[in-house]
Amino acid sequence: MKFKELETELTEKIPRTHNVTSFRFDGRGEVSFRPGQFFQLFLDWKGEELDHWFSFSSSPTEKGWFEFTKKLSGSAYSDALRALEPGDRVRVKYPMGKFIYEGEPGRAAFLSGGIGITPIRSICRWLTDTGSKADVRVLYSARTPGDFVFLDDFREMMERNPNLSLVLTLTDEDPPEELECRAGRICSEMVREEIPDYRERTFFVCGPPGMVAGMIGMLKEELNLPPEQVISEDFKGY
Repeated sequence: MKFKELETELTEKIPRTHNVTSFRFDGRGEVSFRPGQFFQLFLDWKGEELDHWFSFSSSPTEKGWFEFTKKLSGSAYSDALRALEPGDRVRVKYPMGKFIYEGEPGRAAFLSGGIGITPIRSICRWLTDTGSKADVRVLYSARTPGDFVFLDDFREMMERNPNLSLVLTLTDEDPPEELECRAGRICSEMVREEIPDYRERTFFVCGPPGMVAGMIGMLKEELNLPPEQVISEDFKGY
């Protein structure tokens, strides 16, 4: 696969939750990628070049800029990101990955945990902006209500896109009355209840590695879905 390289600048940092931030970059040049793909970001930090892979949280339909969204931790890379200011230059290599959905097959489901919602946001924005008729169900798990990312975006998309639905579930707290939400981890019973036609859908799974492994096992072993109907991303090998 042939990758492109681009030097660009940070234009905006957007807080999403108490510990999640979106980093938006100038994309007025030709930044071509498909919804769900990722890129490699290189940063200079204390005399050392650091690199990391990030899914695009923006859609190819959002012109003039692109962004990724990260849960910031205590790592050196997170410290380097915190230090970035608008106008700072970075280098990216793109596009990468096969976690791509553009409406075919016409029925899909996405299982996500935490910050794994980022490429799904890219995909759902693409489907909504292009007027796709694909029927898409999203199950999104978080620890607490404050950990859900892009809820306003998804609500706006669902107003425009009757073929998109979102089910939230909490693992560490009881759902508050003001939030329509389930309790518990995503499991085979929840999939059967929320996606009764699951056998007819291709499933895309994204989240923390342990969660992804568990959900893939659940889909294949408990729901007996064939491997070709279960898709996940792997940043290794790039």
